[in-house]
Amino acid sequence: MSKKYKFDPTDERALPMWDFIEQEKISAKVFLGINIFLAVIGAMTLIIAGVGVANIMYVVAKERTHEIGIKRAVGARKRHIIFQFIFESLLISVVGGGLGLLVAIGVIKLMWSIPAQEGAMQFLGRPIMSNVVVFLSIGILTLIGLLAGLFPARKAANVDPVEALRYE
Repeated sequence: MSKKYKFDPTDERALPMWDFIEQEKISAKVFLGINIFLAVIGAMTLIIAGVGVANIMYVVAKERTHEIGIKRAVGARKRHIIFQFIFESLLISVVGGGLGLLVAIGVIKLMWSIPAQEGAMQFLGRPIMSNVVVFLSIGILTLIGLLAGLFPARKAANVDPVEALRYE
């Protein structure tokens, strides 16, 4: 009896076998890469949002220079001015974050409404809202709101009341 196929028994490519464990490791690495990519995009979005809120607060401080001068002239302390601006920046951050959370929930519900028996959804799975990510995002948004409001607030609070009353 002659052997029709000759191959080296130590060659792993000679007789291919599907290795579920190896495929699972590769899939885990791919999804880890996707999660890291999405985390970087989310972090960059939050940083850009913080810059936007800070710019808004600088414009608000500039527009309210006369009002701030009146408040300071009648006895408002610097901390009152700082508190007002930080409160407003936190409010902007919370409203923006809340709207973002509602959009995310809507997208997740939409993804769950798509049948997963066929196509890419069969392999990608269903997205879920992670409580850890929600609380981490709320914490980061709060920090961004504080920082975005703190610097314009300090600038507004340090305005000389006499100069602020002259400002048009």
